[in-house]
Amino acid sequence: MKIAVFMDAYEPLHETKDPGQIPLGLQDIGTQTELITLHKGELADYKAPFPICKTEWDQLSQKTFWAADGSDAVVSYTWLGAQYMPMLQKIKASGKKAIIKIDSDGHVGWPLHPVYLRIPLSEAKSFRNFKSRVTYNIPFKFLHKRAIAAALGRIKQIELSDGVIIESPAALANLNYFLNWWGRQDLTKKTYFVPDPVTPDFMDAPLQKKTNVIISYGRWHDIPQKNTVNLVKTVASFLKMRPEYTAIIFGSGKELLEKLVSAYPKDITDRFQLPGFVEREKIRCLLAGAKMFLAPSRWESFGIAVGESLCMGCSVVGTPVESFQYLAAEGFSGTVSSDFSQKRFLSSLVADAAKWDSGFYDPDRIAAFWRPKLDRRAVAGTIAEMVNKA
Repeated sequence: MKIAVFMDAYEPLHETKDPGQIPLGLQDIGTQTELITLHKGELADYKAPFPICKTEWDQLSQKTFWAADGSDAVVSYTWLGAQYMPMLQKIKASGKKAIIKIDSDGHVGWPLHPVYLRIPLSEAKSFRNFKSRVTYNIPFKFLHKRAIAAALGRIKQIELSDGVIIESPAALANLNYFLNWWGRQDLTKKTYFVPDPVTPDFMDAPLQKKTNVIISYGRWHDIPQKNTVNLVKTVASFLKMRPEYTAIIFGSGKELLEKLVSAYPKDITDRFQLPGFVEREKIRCLLAGAKMFLAPSRWESFGIAVGESLCMGCSVVGTPVESFQYLAAEGFSGTVSSDFSQKRFLSSLVADAAKWDSGFYDPDRIAAFWRPKLDRRAVAGTIAEMVNKA
């Protein structure tokens, strides 16, 4: 059996994330695979560790392209977008199984509210935001026609597919509620929870003695999604309460972080480390010695950085994002706040630190629990089993 993976936006940076780790996991378990993507400059000198097929957008909607491909099934990143329907139709017409990966928290359409409404009005004073809040709180008969068309189009894509992958149990529940609400209970048999994989270097890396360090990394320039301002406020408040702790926050948006941190007294700012870009080998070392990973996002499909931290024996302190609820494992490996406010997030951080103080957490147990679940071979095996059943 050969299982191809399609992602049009694939770039070299995706090799350590799920679009690259899934093909590698399939190779690891002895399943033939290839990555199908679009031609782009970033791939010109890229030496992929798996077979890669680069094509043009118009070829994806040609039956001859898919008929010539030797795969038995194609796992496609579509996010349930309407632009991928012609491609899926041709995949099916060529006799292949079509699996779609929607990379989502399950908020795929009415009656589930769009996740951007989690941004407070005080941070998003726009007509669109105000209009959406009104639209999503009035009777269905007044709902905008575009929202109805979008929901029906996404259902049609699920109907066409042989299976749907979503990345957390709560996201799966959201997706199935959406299908049930529209009277398509029959489609819930096609939906599967499959977590995103973590790279092997986190699977066998040694742990270190945990120190009083809280850590987080991500795209901090993306303020609305990553909740950057509340992250800094929360960490500063916690450092004031717990003078024995330091914080390491890195990733993109270093200048923004420095500006936000500079507003606090020196005894607080001195305990912020903001190194900017950090090499992956260094990330493992930082996680190995840290206690808590902070996940302040307002929405995520999974959160691979959280998975990496758990594999290194950290606990996770997260907002009530669907995937963070899964990764906290009902308190075994983390603490999730009851809402997205900064005060509740701080409360969760304080509570999680108390669990470390009491000896509740065992880093070895956390790592031993999550490493087998997030191993790319286990994830690939689940996908292969799903394809066989479809």
